Amino acid sequence: MTRLLATLMLTTALCVPFAARADDAADRIAVAKDLVQKTLIKNLETGFTGALEKTVQPMPEDKAEAIRKEVRAEFDKQREVMIEGLSKAYAEKFNLDELKHLSGIYDDKIYQKFQAINSDPASTVTVISQGAVTKILNMLAIASAGDRPAGAPPLPGTAPAK
Repeated sequence: MTRLLATLMLTTALCVPFAARADDAADRIAVAKDLVQKTLIKNLETGFTGALEKTVQPMPEDKAEAIRKEVRAEFDKQREVMIEGLSKAYAEKFNLDELKHLSGIYDDKIYQKFQAINSDPASTVTVISQGAVTKILNMLAIASAGDRPAGAPPLPGTAPAK
């Protein structure tokens, strides 16, 4: 009987750290999931919605609505893939206190104001950024086009050379 009692106590003692680690991992994933949703996914949603509407704007409404529905469904699937994958990745790289600290940064009102300015398509910050990025991308396209062999098809989004 004493041996059975000792075995049960040893088994219980060994299981407690595993349960604690499992709880910690679940807590880290939960906090990481919240962090991903209020940061990356929020920004992705804003950018995606704007790009989708620009894409369907010249289309007839019935076609635009069909495209919206199909693309939105795929976006929703990919969003879930990203939330799950990124949450697990962050939970592996950060401990619970670090994840809570990061979450607190994103909850800060001044940081939210900063993010709002950066994500507003009409803000001066966005206009400056887009202008600079467009110039850099154009330079890369021109440099790439200069290295293309004669008779090669044009790069997507560029006019063929005459």
